[in-house]
Amino acid sequence: MGELIILMGPTGSGKSTQGELLAQKLHGVHLSSGHLLREHPSTKHLMESGKLVEADLVEQVVGDVIDTIAQSQPIVLDGFPRTQSNVHWIDTELIKHGRSLRQVILLEVDKKVILERLRQRQRSDDDPAAVERKWVAYDRWTTPVVEHYRDLGHLREVDGAGSPDEVQSRIWEVVQAA
Repeated sequence: MGELIILMGPTGSGKSTQGELLAQKLHGVHLSSGHLLREHPSTKHLMESGKLVEADLVEQVVGDVIDTIAQSQPIVLDGFPRTQSNVHWIDTELIKHGRSLRQVILLEVDKKVILERLRQRQRSDDDPAAVERKWVAYDRWTTPVVEHYRDLGHLREVDGAGSPDEVQSRIWEVVQAA
């Protein structure tokens, strides 16, 4: 059974950057749910407009891609789960895809730092209105997911401020301790 590590945090917290670095260290595969959805034909237009994609469609896209990766390779997945539906999918469907949840890591970053990061990356779905919608959605839908994993003892919080190498060092300590 292959392992899955989940990176969580609001938009701009560094999930994709850190996911890529962690996957390299683990000799695994990094999957960014945002990237997958921006590239998938049925969700690309929604992502480009800054809209949120329905949970069941996200689950289908993520599951299909997980199935293409050898179980011998760990997966670092960022940006998923975001909703209680996604948590249910992880709890009931992940095993059907040959994976077990190893750990959930939450990147904690101040909103001011995140807004500066988003300004610098200049992605089409990072306009101020879209970012505000993402923040509201994160608070409403994802905060309960974070609490779920915290209650189960799966969640580890990592300070996401600083250089990518500094953050990665903190993440690596958490991963090795698991």
